[in-house]
Amino acid sequence: MALKSFEIDYKGNKETIEYETELSFGETEAIINNSIDLSDINKPKIKIANYRKLLLQKSLRKAPFGFKNEMQINGVPNRVMQEILSEITKDFPLVDFLGDWMMSFMGSPEESESPSEPTPSVQSSSDGQNEKQMSTEPSSSKS
Repeated sequence: MALKSFEIDYKGNKETIEYETELSFGETEAIINNSIDLSDINKPKIKIANYRKLLLQKSLRKAPFGFKNEMQINGVPNRVMQEILSEITKDFPLVDFLGDWMMSFMGSPEESESPSEPTPSVQSSSDGQNEKQMSTEPSSSKS
């Protein structure tokens, strides 16, 4: 796990922000669990505000303000938090969390793809064996 840092203007001073570039499995699961509502499995809902606040709580390591709970984060000026989130989400885009969730829920895309190549079969006849190609396309019969 590595730390990244950058500077922001905070209350008229240059202040350093440090954050972790890799979260633990437990931290990642907590963000996913509290940011995605699966009460209707056909229409999952993403709670962006939860994602952003949890990301700050789990990744920040140094800041000129408290950041370990939601009340502390809520008290920081929006401009400052937007600047910090802009940097942190470069390493933790929401799509990565959604990808982790979707992979667990649906499996990998390779597992769900069906073969598109025709399957050869061998049929025997009185003249010997003839090779016949079977198409994966449905055949239609006209009546």
